[in-house]
Amino acid sequence: MTPDQFENLRDEFLVREARILDWKAGEYTAGQDRLLNFKQVAEFLSQRPAEVALAYLLKHIQSIALAVKTRRYTWEWETVSGEGLKQRIADARNYLLLLAACLDEETIAETEIKMKATDAAPWPI
Repeated sequence: MTPDQFENLRDEFLVREARILDWKAGEYTAGQDRLLNFKQVAEFLSQRPAEVALAYLLKHIQSIALAVKTRRYTWEWETVSGEGLKQRIADARNYLLLLAACLDEETIAETEIKMKATDAAPWPI
């Protein structure tokens, strides 16, 4: 694959991933918190949102792995029966981003808790 071909493929995926992410955000969050779906499912399952995002990601990875291993895939965005392999890969990449967002939010929240605990601690005499 030439550098130009690779850049074209990269650009194709970046554009499609953004469209898919925006479309699904409307479906799952109705303009609210982009992680709302993961938070709600996490609460049902007594898990962290990051764990739910990871499970969704792994479902996509398993599907991609099976398609590649069996060579049963259509190298298109959509097929008559649904998603092509390109869309599955784009979805997996989007779930990686959503997982990163869950971890980022979790880290920020933990840092804020630590800072409040430090602020509340009495000063040594």
